[in-house]
Amino acid sequence: MSGAGSGAGGAAGGSSGTTSGGANGGGGAGGRGGAAGSPGAAGSGSTVPANPSTGCNKASPATGTSGSPLTVSGHQYYVKLPTNYDAAKPYPVMMMFNPTGNPISWAESNAGFEATGPKEAWIRVYPTMANNASGWGASDVAFFEPFYEKVIDSYCVDKARVFAGGESSGGDFSSILGCEYGDKIRATAPCSTKPVSGYALDVPIKRQCKGEVTAVIIHGKNDNVVGPANGPKTRDFYAALNHCGTMTTPVAGYTDTLSNCVMFEGCDAGYPVYWCNHTDPNYSNTNHGWPAFAPKFLWALFSKL
Repeated sequence: MSGAGSGAGGAAGGSSGTTSGGANGGGGAGGRGGAAGSPGAAGSGSTVPANPSTGCNKASPATGTSGSPLTVSGHQYYVKLPTNYDAAKPYPVMMMFNPTGNPISWAESNAGFEATGPKEAWIRVYPTMANNASGWGASDVAFFEPFYEKVIDSYCVDKARVFAGGESSGGDFSSILGCEYGDKIRATAPCSTKPVSGYALDVPIKRQCKGEVTAVIIHGKNDNVVGPANGPKTRDFYAALNHCGTMTTPVAGYTDTLSNCVMFEGCDAGYPVYWCNHTDPNYSNTNHGWPAFAPKFLWALFSKL
């Protein structure tokens, strides 16, 4: 996959941090999103050139809506193009995967990427799982490649900057994509994950990942929907994949308990790993939902890749 500039940082505090063990995690459903902010300290400028897709210079591409979505490989999705979309300009893409039992419109309404910033600069893509009752799972993985190909062939996409995020089973799915399709996505932000059969978090013993991705692992410290165990496992999976050290550094602006983000030191250049073990009570005080800090943090970080 395409690389990026130096590891996105914006860290505050001393170089000493924590080891990669001893944190909490989880996975499940529902959530809210805060408003996205302008790019901040989490990141450094990239020197990687844009990689235009075959969708560039195609006029009036179909985008669908939440009420009348498009379909590919048995999955519905719709697309929000940037304000004043220019079909000759390659744009980054943010794909946001919704939680189990929530409508296709959940991510648009709750993930926070329809605020000023992403709305002007990114193509936002909102897919939903084949079976809403069972959520995203192993049976959905094969859908991603035709879905990806449809997106890059329909819109002017910067293939060097395709991002994935998700909450609950959507987080499970975005985590899987970071390994299985690391040759196609640049960064992943799984939130509130749980184990998925067939996709063990063992590096590199049971899975052969395709390249590396920048990874932001988000998990409620007190998640009581699926328990705390999977967050640290996902964190450690990506830290090992990107050859990070065991020490972490707090991220400036995200040190409060509602975000609590650290960046691993020593990761491969351009592929940092972040761990945000928050206490946002979102999703009915379960500590399981999409936290309010997430869209601002991801917008700031991913904009620098």
